[in-house]
Amino acid sequence: MDFVESFLPGNLLWASNIVVVIVTCYLFYRLQWLTGLKKGYLNVWLMAIFMLGVVWMIRAGLPSGLNIHLFGAMLFTLMFGWRLGVLGMSLICFLVCVWGNSLPENLGLSVIINAWFAVTFCYICFLLVESLLPRNFFIYIFVTSFLCSSISFIATGSISVLILGYFDAYPWSVLIEEYLPFYYLMSFAEGFLSCGLITLMVVYRPQWVYSFRDKRYLIGK
Repeated sequence: MDFVESFLPGNLLWASNIVVVIVTCYLFYRLQWLTGLKKGYLNVWLMAIFMLGVVWMIRAGLPSGLNIHLFGAMLFTLMFGWRLGVLGMSLICFLVCVWGNSLPENLGLSVIINAWFAVTFCYICFLLVESLLPRNFFIYIFVTSFLCSSISFIATGSISVLILGYFDAYPWSVLIEEYLPFYYLMSFAEGFLSCGLITLMVVYRPQWVYSFRDKRYLIGK
């Protein structure tokens, strides 16, 4: 979700913004742009940021004044890994702010929830599936990209609800009864978006998907 109202104490907002700037600059520094990225991979990353930002702009407004939209965190994580995933989702939060759908003072909070938490949660889910289940193509598609995507969507929405409720931005009854259920309803669409696009890319453009390897999921299976 996007934070369109200011509800946190000013010092907390500024602290979150400063922390986000420092960590983002550090991640950019550690990326080693010229030697660490494959040819054409940067273009794919930038295009994915723009396209996912457009998806975020297609939102449903609820009677309570809140909004909800598809997220794409698992899709981004599987395509680019943790570091590029965090940076990419952070830039999407910035784009949404520039386009006027999030307050500038809430940018740090938005990045912490929608980028840091979401991508980290997705990456942990990916690692757990890799370690606990057989490395199989169908498990990668249906468990990692579909089921884990749906779960991460609900988890990110739940964190947003907890923060909004804790700081009395909205009554708990409104958040739990009129807002949180929509995350459960849209989790299937979120999983379908991730699963469908990942399937298409591993078939036609496997070099675009950081987490996919033929030797790991196809050869000898």
